[in-house]
Amino acid sequence: MISCLGSIASALLFALLVLGSMGCGDDDGAPAGATCTGEGCTCSPTNECTCTSGDDCKAMCEECSLTCEKSAKCNAEATRAVTVECNDSSECKGNGGDGSTLTCIGSAYCELKGGADSAATCRDSSDCKINLGPRSTVDCMDSAHCDIKCDDGDCEVSCGRDTQCALNCGEEAGGKSGTECTDGRLICGTGC
Repeated sequence: MISCLGSIASALLFALLVLGSMGCGDDDGAPAGATCTGEGCTCSPTNECTCTSGDDCKAMCEECSLTCEKSAKCNAEATRAVTVECNDSSECKGNGGDGSTLTCIGSAYCELKGGADSAATCRDSSDCKINLGPRSTVDCMDSAHCDIKCDDGDCEVSCGRDTQCALNCGEEAGGKSGTECTDGRLICGTGC
């Protein structure tokens, strides 16, 4: 009888330890894992995806980064912030939420969208078509071509001397072009 009670007590203790270690749901706030499909596309456990070749790389995530290299064609779809770096002569498309960071380098072609408080950089001879939410900024440098749309105003585009910059202030502003400041910046929603 005593050995039977000891076995039951041991089994109950083991069950409590197993249940206690399982916790109650996923409440740590960490984003779900990123997935990447297509040739040459991989994602790390920390949601950092890289596409090194191919013409059909697609990263999908809550919050992640995607680096597109070596003339690859990439697409990033994130429900929260996304970081996209489009290099070489790659073609990048994608959508991210608030706080996204979008970078287009080399002779890359980028069609990217970010939410409020996002930042974009277009360098070298890149061709950028970027749509951003309010309070976002864009640096258009070197000989880049930047066609920027700012939804709901309060955006700023810094344009280098040899760049081609255009800023559309979105539907809320009646689709007006951004105001050109004396220092070369284009702005929506605020004064120079």
